[in-house]
Amino acid sequence: MATLKFEGGRFDPDVRAVPASGGYVYHDPRIVLAVNVALETRRPLFVTGSPGTGKSSLAGAVAQELSWAYVATTVTSRTRLDDLVARYDAVQRLNDAQDKAVKPPSEYLVPGVLWWAFAPESAAAQALATDRRRGRENATDGIVVLLDEIDKAEPDLPNDLLAPLDRYEVDLAGLGVREAATAVLVVVTSNGERAMPPAFLRRCVVLELDDEDPDFFVGVAISHFGERADTLYADVATRTRQLSGAALNERRRRPSMAEYLDTVRVCLAYGERPPTSSTPGTALWEAIEETALRKSRVRPESTSDG
Repeated sequence: MATLKFEGGRFDPDVRAVPASGGYVYHDPRIVLAVNVALETRRPLFVTGSPGTGKSSLAGAVAQELSWAYVATTVTSRTRLDDLVARYDAVQRLNDAQDKAVKPPSEYLVPGVLWWAFAPESAAAQALATDRRRGRENATDGIVVLLDEIDKAEPDLPNDLLAPLDRYEVDLAGLGVREAATAVLVVVTSNGERAMPPAFLRRCVVLELDDEDPDFFVGVAISHFGERADTLYADVATRTRQLSGAALNERRRRPSMAEYLDTVRVCLAYGERPPTSSTPGTALWEAIEETALRKSRVRPESTSDG
């Protein structure tokens, strides 16, 4: 696989080698380019793709490669901008009120991921001892923050993020405006369940990951389970791609990378493998395929993961 370097960039992992022990597989050199563009422009990196393509794990892999700090949160339908900046610890205030030791309101703020990202030193000073270590171990020059699955949020959240992500600063009630004092990379992921506002996309570097390359499947399997002399990984990848291509006509979900890995894991455990042109399928393989890859058929109007 060719290496695509970005002149002046700081992120240059070896994309030619397949890592061991679950390391990140840079199957597409565009990934490295997109990370470097985001670093150089100080823009958030918006990563889209189907489940299992490595969107979420990319942020942690970049932080590890750069020896930067790392903080992450998974967005839900209840997530608001205030939650990402700081939450108010009402329970602690109630306890203090019972002891007649109420502090100023600002002292009950618990730093969220954006506070940790843009003002890590003040976040550490603000946090409780158990939170003070969050994302600061082994940090050197910067911090990577992951906002995972933003398409799960209410429609207002991407618009609310425009100002913080545009200026890399947060407004802390009672503490003034804090802006990023160190290098920051914000990674925002989406499964593509909902379109993002144009204003949000204009502020981002966009990377779309796909799982169409069989070599990518094999590389990920090697990184998880180690090298093998046979063609098991490739055979399961071929069958996964066949089912993916037929999914729309059969009114069911496309199998993802995560389901491919589940299938490989079961095959390794039971010594099973998919049928090929020279070997017929078995009843055990049919059961594995139905439960791990095909799964239940769903109606087109009911395709959510819930």
